[in-house]
Amino acid sequence: MKSLITAILGALLLLAAVPVRAQVNVVTTTQDLASIAQEIGGDKIKVTALARGYQDPHFVEAKPSFVIVLNRADLLIVVGRDLESAWLPALITQSRNAKIQPGGAGYLDPSTRARILEIPAGTVTRAMGDVHALGNPHYWLDPENGRRIAQTIKERLSQMDAANAAFYAQREADFARRLTEAQQRWKTQMAPFKGLKVVTYHRSWANFVDAFGIDVVGYV
Repeated sequence: MKSLITAILGALLLLAAVPVRAQVNVVTTTQDLASIAQEIGGDKIKVTALARGYQDPHFVEAKPSFVIVLNRADLLIVVGRDLESAWLPALITQSRNAKIQPGGAGYLDPSTRARILEIPAGTVTRAMGDVHALGNPHYWLDPENGRRIAQTIKERLSQMDAANAAFYAQREADFARRLTEAQQRWKTQMAPFKGLKVVTYHRSWANFVDAFGIDVVGYV
């Protein structure tokens, strides 16, 4: 009995001596990006989204608490294309976190790999109204761009946490498979609406309507 207790205590001491790998602390600007990041990172990451789904991501209240969240981030994932330009840059600067500054290893802009629509040609002025100067930033509403976002996140997490690279690759492959299956369902469900003429409130739906063949004839 004594030897059994000694063996158990020895095993517990060995387990205690094994360092526990910390989760990668990921912060995203939107809940859409947070959902994709969680799909890829699983339990190897902790994800926090700054903007809530009901908020206009162009104009989010820059809360002081966001500075603390960003200060602790290992990876910041942004939509990019100036979507967050009204509120995010100052928060990044105030966070004093060198890792997540633009160009840093902890700053990720998936729009660089996405298919961007409505990139204006020539000079853009305020007189032109509601124009996205760097192209439409609502690119994630195209399922294929969702696939590209997932691939980009997988690659960056694998660089930052090489020990779990195979885990991230497997998660991304599973996500891609399920997305392909879902796309087939969505195409079937949307087929009756192909060519439908619609009016939208904002130029948010360019990638969505392009993916499913809907015609936007005007904006509020």
